[in-house]
Amino acid sequence: MSIMITGATGFIGCRLAEIAVERRIPVVALVRTWSHAARLARLPVRMVPGDILDLRSLREAVKGCDTVFHCAVDNGIGGRAHYRSSVHGTANVMQAALEARVDRVVHLSSVAVYSYRPGPDAASEDGRYRYSEDAYCNGKIDGEKVALRYARDRGLPVTILRPTIVYGPFGAWTMIPINSILKGRMVLVDGGRGVCNCLYIDNLADAMLLARERGAGEVFHVSDARPVSWREFIEAHARALGDSYLPLPDMSPQEIAAARRAIRARSSSVHQILRLLRDPRTRRALRSIPIVARWTRAAGAVGRALAPAHVRRLPGDGQPEDDHGPEDEVAQPRARSILSQDEVNIYSVNVTFSIEKARRKLGYDPRISFAEGMARTTAWIRWARLASAPSE
Repeated sequence: MSIMITGATGFIGCRLAEIAVERRIPVVALVRTWSHAARLARLPVRMVPGDILDLRSLREAVKGCDTVFHCAVDNGIGGRAHYRSSVHGTANVMQAALEARVDRVVHLSSVAVYSYRPGPDAASEDGRYRYSEDAYCNGKIDGEKVALRYARDRGLPVTILRPTIVYGPFGAWTMIPINSILKGRMVLVDGGRGVCNCLYIDNLADAMLLARERGAGEVFHVSDARPVSWREFIEAHARALGDSYLPLPDMSPQEIAAARRAIRARSSSVHQILRLLRDPRTRRALRSIPIVARWTRAAGAVGRALAPAHVRRLPGDGQPEDDHGPEDEVAQPRARSILSQDEVNIYSVNVTFSIEKARRKLGYDPRISFAEGMARTTAWIRWARLASAPSE
């Protein structure tokens, strides 16, 4: 019997498909965006068009499958897409699985159900949900509730997994530190002492395949055997890029908050000046002063010689293109970005998510250590030449 994977073109779904194929498990892959399916297309899997928000397409995709792995989430801008896919999409997946009478649905949730500031009770699966301002976290909570309701009220055999920080080749939690390091915005919050409950992607795939036959109606944390510090996790990614990226700066949450306020204040002042300069009357008045006219011409010449490719012309003022000359080409200062408050919260976590229940009831035993996971990830980072990628 086949397994059906939603989100099969994504990081987790695609790696699950690869490992399933290695184990000779037939795979049906739901594909919403074909341009994202290049990696998946290498595999001997049956790719079917569909969308978790389209119940009819799900009914077609799940035919003949004994297990549904629900990995899909919409990464659209603004958070609304996250929430819609997590709640309405999950309801559609559960309904299609119920009608097809599948043997198991493995629903991929997240420890984000505890928000980015989990309390001590989050160490076990009995921890309470923590709603927040974040649509992704709230969507994961309400998506879980939908899945549990189908299990409780409709008798659908559902196993829910809550992964932690999933990293590895192609993964978001590999690209997040890499991009931040390359852009020079990564800092170690309080020396990186927070707990990183990291999870190598292959360990998660193992847990998902174990959940095909065990744990119906229950929720499980899934993480690696040993948590590491955020310093260890982030510095390992920096080292993969090259030793020149080390050491990383260290800031307290209070210092980061103060820097964020300073950047906002400075950006506000710059924007006010730029708005003034966009007014053609202001610019004509300034150019009428001889010394200013000479200065702007000189500044324009120097700017054209030295400005990087990303320097942008000020937006037009509604006049024809030739109404303003090279002297109006102004380099817009870029405020140095700093970690967001959500990132600070994530890097400050001191909760270790226990996997004892998954060990006991699923037979989960993480086979890839952090050292091995980072060795594989480092090899991919260097193969992909990410260290030579532009930092902006």
